Amino acid sequence: MNKRYSIFAFFTLILLLGITVYAYANRIEGNPNGRYRVLIATESTAYKNQMVDTLISKLSDGNVRITVVDHMRGGLDAMDPRDFNAVFITNSGAQAMVRPVVMNWLNRVRDFDDNVILHTTQINNWTPPVQVDSVTSASNRRNISDLTDDLVDRIRAFF
Repeated sequence: MNKRYSIFAFFTLILLLGITVYAYANRIEGNPNGRYRVLIATESTAYKNQMVDTLISKLSDGNVRITVVDHMRGGLDAMDPRDFNAVFITNSGAQAMVRPVVMNWLNRVRDFDDNVILHTTQINNWTPPVQVDSVTSASNRRNISDLTDDLVDRIRAFF
């Protein structure tokens, strides 16, 4: 009986951990009833987490509902850019390429991607091979404030 309880407890713990990770990877920030809807698709790195937290803080004026998803965990799969005023995607530009999961999503929604902004970290002054508004930067935490000021202006231009 004790062994069954231990196995049950173990699987329950794994399930709860999975739910917690999913909930963190797909979360709502800002005002849940905000007039404007923003989607932020990111991947978990120390730099991007700090950048996204700063971006959320600057966008949270009571009028914005922010949905945050982890695109590396399939967070973009069910997302439609038409459900949002603005879509912001940040990803690592490994070997001067946009992540395939992001490129696949952009290709799938290309007929209605006018409100998408792509941020890619790797090198400055790189033009990603996409049709959407794009910004590149190095992963330098000292530049997050200036970068997010620019990104907030770009996002708010869709409101």
